Amino acid sequence: MKGQSGRKYELQLDPKILRLLGPSLYTNIYYILAELIANAYDADAKNVYIIAKSDSIIVEDDGIGMSYEDTKIYLNVAAETRTTEKDSYTKKGRRKIGRKGVGKLAALSVSENIWVQTVKNGNKLGFILTKYVKDDRLLDPLKEKDIHFEKITTHGTSIIMKKPHYGLNKNIETIKKNLLKIFPLVYNNFRIHIIYNKTKEVIDSFDREMVKQLGGLIILGSEFRYLAKYFKNDYPGKDKKLLEVRKEEEKPLKLKNNAGKIKKYPLIIKGWIGVYRTTKGRKTGQGDFPDNFISLLANKKLGVYNILDVVGKNKLQEVFVVGQLHVDLFEETELPDMALSNRQGYKTDDERYKEVVSFVANDLLPAIVEIRTAYAAYGKEEKEKEN
Repeated sequence: MKGQSGRKYELQLDPKILRLLGPSLYTNIYYILAELIANAYDADAKNVYIIAKSDSIIVEDDGIGMSYEDTKIYLNVAAETRTTEKDSYTKKGRRKIGRKGVGKLAALSVSENIWVQTVKNGNKLGFILTKYVKDDRLLDPLKEKDIHFEKITTHGTSIIMKKPHYGLNKNIETIKKNLLKIFPLVYNNFRIHIIYNKTKEVIDSFDREMVKQLGGLIILGSEFRYLAKYFKNDYPGKDKKLLEVRKEEEKPLKLKNNAGKIKKYPLIIKGWIGVYRTTKGRKTGQGDFPDNFISLLANKKLGVYNILDVVGKNKLQEVFVVGQLHVDLFEETELPDMALSNRQGYKTDDERYKEVVSFVANDLLPAIVEIRTAYAAYGKEEKEKEN
């Protein structure tokens, strides 16, 4: 269908595949939001707005927006968005998160009709992405008078999920915590704003807020050493230190790249792992993410939410464990893509994944469990003194 001065919006994908893929690609509303937030990050946005309304969920950003020519690239579903080191960065120098080009389909897992609105250099355009695309693959364009933005004006993109099948938690703090568990990449130049009814929340920090809740902590790499200043040692002067600062873990690997050549690559593991002071009050609602987890991230984006069930030994102390480990080699552009199509896991037979799991299971997890044991013992000593 033609519209907006004869423009066409053609989806570069068999509509049958879309109907099959859309509903099952993502299994959780927060994974869907994370994909859309990642798209905003790659568009050099400074702000992303998650707006929950009675009849829709909106993800709006102040990124560069799209021209008509840009929408042709957007609608080329599953085209790799980065194939060389040069195109692995945005215009503002951010390392791109996206790779597979299917994240745009994420919203179809929660809504049958998605309004894609965008503005670039003040020029508005938009179309309706739906599960039920006609055989000609043409999407219905939006009339300019129907294109409205909540927060942006001259540049950016808005994804409106109409009549969503399920919504967000009514508690804005729960929304905030769940989003940050799977998308911790927030800082002064990239903020997430949550707007629910008349309540507003701005997210611009994760690690430091989490660290304040911990009784023990291991930091890996100089990039995360700043977290030490937010850690409070409840039992200073004890033999067993509750804060351990290490160098980033580095393991040399020989891997076959996309060109078929075997090269040496450094597998670098950085981040943090800790133990909560207590697990009281950490009861999560249905559909929420558990509070004890070890996540694996690459290029600041979640790859696996929790590997505790893989690396753990079912010890009681493991319920206190929480951590986020960053392994950017998982997303190295010149190496084969090891992420699953739904971005909710990695191929477990990949050498990179196996090396990380081995390190966590044999070194990092036992070390933090030992710190938790010491923390509990110190607490017991203090209670006995009081009695």
